[in-house]
Amino acid sequence: MTPSPYVTNAPVLAPREARLTTILLIARLSTASRDDLCRVRNLSSGGMRIETLSPVETGERARVELKNGAIVEGVVVWSRHPEIGLRFDEAVDPAELLKPPVRNAKAHLPRSLRLATRCPVTLRRNGHLLSGTLQDISLGGARIAASGTVELGDQVVLGIPGLDPRRAVVRWVKAGFVGLAFVEMIAFDDLSRWLANEQRRAIAGADQPATSSQNS
Repeated sequence: MTPSPYVTNAPVLAPREARLTTILLIARLSTASRDDLCRVRNLSSGGMRIETLSPVETGERARVELKNGAIVEGVVVWSRHPEIGLRFDEAVDPAELLKPPVRNAKAHLPRSLRLATRCPVTLRRNGHLLSGTLQDISLGGARIAASGTVELGDQVVLGIPGLDPRRAVVRWVKAGFVGLAFVEMIAFDDLSRWLANEQRRAIAGADQPATSSQNS
């Protein structure tokens, strides 16, 4: 009997795991040396592809926090700047990672991803210039350790070396710290670029960030 031309002895291949493409899913990427913004480009139950301007090496451990509060941890299995591949420590449910952001009960707004960083800053308030230290920053605001008097509801201009001055409103004041809400959010690309550069200076051992440059 002549074998059918449609029969083959080739091995049956298991179907590739379906991946969920997620365009511009903003997240926080943390490694042992830095905090940074990133974009998750796609994900599966076993890992995700991430776009980040900060240098991350194959073999580094990383932690990713999404705006809905979901957190995954794993190992970087490949790195081709500006993208990396993260393999999760444990399998996850992609649907859980993509749930809508948790709403703040008081403000009814999605939570902001705060990036830890240290940088000398200035606060201009009613013509007076105050000095302070940036503690953390997000696209929508910042936390400052301030040395002068600032009150709830004050309108200020925040000066951060390497970024354009930001108009902001004081949302809270507590024990020498000030919470600011930006009048206009920082663009993702601008903040991501600044964080990458600031972190590189820190890794290189610089004591102070550059003070003469503005984003061009």
